[in-house]
Amino acid sequence: MGVVSCPGFNLAHTLDSGQLFRYVQDGEWYAIVTRDKVFRVRQERDKLVVEGASERFVKRFFGLDADYSAIKRTLVKDPVLAHAIRKYPGLRVLNQDPWECTVGFLCSQFSNIKKIKGNMECIARHFGRKAVFRGKTVFAFPAPGEINDAAKLKACAVGFRAKYILGVNARVSDAWFAKLRTLPYEQAKEKLMELPGIGEKVADCILLFSLGFTEAFPVDVWMERALKETYLKGKKLPLSKMGGWGRERWGKLAGYAQQWLYHWRRLHS
Repeated sequence: MGVVSCPGFNLAHTLDSGQLFRYVQDGEWYAIVTRDKVFRVRQERDKLVVEGASERFVKRFFGLDADYSAIKRTLVKDPVLAHAIRKYPGLRVLNQDPWECTVGFLCSQFSNIKKIKGNMECIARHFGRKAVFRGKTVFAFPAPGEINDAAKLKACAVGFRAKYILGVNARVSDAWFAKLRTLPYEQAKEKLMELPGIGEKVADCILLFSLGFTEAFPVDVWMERALKETYLKGKKLPLSKMGGWGRERWGKLAGYAQQWLYHWRRLHS
């Protein structure tokens, strides 16, 4: 068991902000499964107590290496965004496994967090490798190419999304995602949107939450409401243009701005 310094970080807000789907809370502990890694973590003020993961992994996964003091100093100049940041100052953008993140957000279309969590756990049970952590059976998330049985996938209640998951599974690899990281934002997004079932919002979620493109600005129904209520105020802007609006306004910090706005609007609807 190790301890990781995390000044200014809030574990609960970060995990509950719609980025990650394979975690379970047990009292003050959170058990997390990400691809083939299983660990648990709890927060004690400005420290994380961790079992099953290295300090290096934890810092990267939770975005603890990013200079959030500088990020907040810039974004808090926006009076609307300042309110969300003051309410949830410890919120971070995660660095997830790109493949698992892709499947998670394919499942997210016209769904809710509870259902997505169930979909992802079922997929892991049907296609992933079994492991034991602290006496409990857990399942790693399958690698690209391993979600290859339509009947098993449909048993996971993914509905129309099954054809998209199967299609993407047949076309990507870990090396493919690694190549995306080397491309400019627009090119990486274009490559993602060539895959079955991946539109603007899903592509931006993958880019932001797993590939390090902090200029990505995912827009779903909550973000659409947040922008219309706070920034646009009667101005007509098509949903398809809102992501570009966010990137123009906040540049490389657009993804951080989006996550604060999303979390604030969803919890204060």
